[in-house]
Amino acid sequence: MKTAAKSRDVLRKVADVAVIGSGPVGLKLAFDLADAGMDVLLIESGIDGLDRPAQALSDAVVADPRVHAPMTLAVKRAFGGTSNLWGGRAVPFDKIDFAHRPYATQARWPITFSEVEQWYDNACRFLDCGAPDFEDNSFADLESKSSGLRLGRLERWCANPKLRGVHGKRARGHPSLRIAFGATVLRVNIDAERRIVRDLLVAVDGTRESVTARSYVIAAGGLETTRLLLASRMTNSSLFGGPDGALGRFYMGHAFGSIADIVFARPDMDTQFDFLRDGSGRYFRRRFTLDAQTQQEHNVLNMAAWPEPPPLEDPRHRSGILSLAYLALRSPIVGPMLSPEAIRLRKVGTGPLSLGAHARNMLSDGFSSSKQAARFLLARYGQRVRLPGFFVPNKAHRYAFHYHGEQLPRAESRIRLSDRTDALGQPRLAIDLHFGEPDAASIVKTHELMAHRLLASGIGRLEYAMREEARVSAVLAQASDGFHQIGTARMSTSQRDGVVDTNAQVHGLANLFLAGSAIFPSSGQANPTLTAVALAARLAAHLRQAQMSLPASALAS
Repeated sequence: MKTAAKSRDVLRKVADVAVIGSGPVGLKLAFDLADAGMDVLLIESGIDGLDRPAQALSDAVVADPRVHAPMTLAVKRAFGGTSNLWGGRAVPFDKIDFAHRPYATQARWPITFSEVEQWYDNACRFLDCGAPDFEDNSFADLESKSSGLRLGRLERWCANPKLRGVHGKRARGHPSLRIAFGATVLRVNIDAERRIVRDLLVAVDGTRESVTARSYVIAAGGLETTRLLLASRMTNSSLFGGPDGALGRFYMGHAFGSIADIVFARPDMDTQFDFLRDGSGRYFRRRFTLDAQTQQEHNVLNMAAWPEPPPLEDPRHRSGILSLAYLALRSPIVGPMLSPEAIRLRKVGTGPLSLGAHARNMLSDGFSSSKQAARFLLARYGQRVRLPGFFVPNKAHRYAFHYHGEQLPRAESRIRLSDRTDALGQPRLAIDLHFGEPDAASIVKTHELMAHRLLASGIGRLEYAMREEARVSAVLAQASDGFHQIGTARMSTSQRDGVVDTNAQVHGLANLFLAGSAIFPSSGQANPTLTAVALAARLAAHLRQAQMSLPASALAS
């Protein structure tokens, strides 16, 4: 096969840096290093497009499928990685995520917030989500009366989340960047005596290649990065902290869902939480959060919330445009074209199809629905900066109060190697993601704090979908992730507590680095991609300096 032959040739030339994985994090690293004049080898297991055999390599044994997304939605082996799956939401971590919190002692970073914050501008430019401005002061007067409830914390959205389309041409034509498609790294071979990576064992079209570089970065996503390290440890159990170390443990994501509706008391508030555009034309949206002082005073974890339309599958919303959206998303042909699959499945729900009731909704305001649908499609697909979603105001000013909450790191939430193997003989992952009652209790407590402040400030009220004693159980019943693969190779000051140091260098190895959300010690309330890209920019800057002092002995003899 021509692609495989070309990849073998690419792999055989020694590189300054070999980057494993071409998702947002791997691409950012590769560009920053190549732009600095380094010879960069980018290794991608999939091809530039759909690659079913490569995708099947990521199949895993999931302990509880109700808690963890299927791997077809969580991992993408293709050029651009998981940017082919995500919706493009860019949210920074908060300063409190890096603070010492006695009620969340395991969720502590060994670097400061400022060490990450300074790289958000760089990350925003790469992701094309607008300026790194995540604070809006429009409601400063109202916030001053709301005792810690914040209305102006923003999420931003990428103009085009699929980075294959955004950066593909540049990547293929870069003079210092070589890309090996269809190349799957099976092992990281360690020279234990010299404490360096000797080479990589890479599978390409039925052959095995030895790949060497001066430095190596694994940026293969939270699950696959950890899987590669676990597989590489099979020949030396003491590597990466040993079997009792942190590798594979502390697996986190986010708890998200809805247990209440928000009913705005002020009719002008509805549109303030719609998708809005900044001066550059990029979209942003406001979120409800609690300030750091309130979180620490009440010992709650970080959480954000925002209003969403009522469940689309329930025709009792009596909205023609929502019924039209539901039927379109439910269509097996049109639906996947309209939304990333994970978001689509969450939107359509699991209930039976009430076609007649939805049809009546559409007929009752057919002209209005048609106009709204046309505007949405134009904004979504007819513009360079695409509309990321839809928000439909209603006369009752009632919306689902959607939450996105921090999950505490716990050692029993983990991934291991199973006794099953993939087509290349690589052990598949066994995934056991655990949400705990403290995660859910914090979300319920945060709702109570927000509800009190919403009412006292005259913004609105929360109306719960269940009685107080059932709310923690309701949060746990909804808790499911697998998209935000956090914490399984965490950053720490010592090998006893983590896998990489504050420079993302694997403890005890001079030329191996990790990038991505696997190294996060906490999950916060934010989606991880923006921070992962920011840390990739930080790592690239460090590698540019480190390469200058790395001895020639870092190459295999």
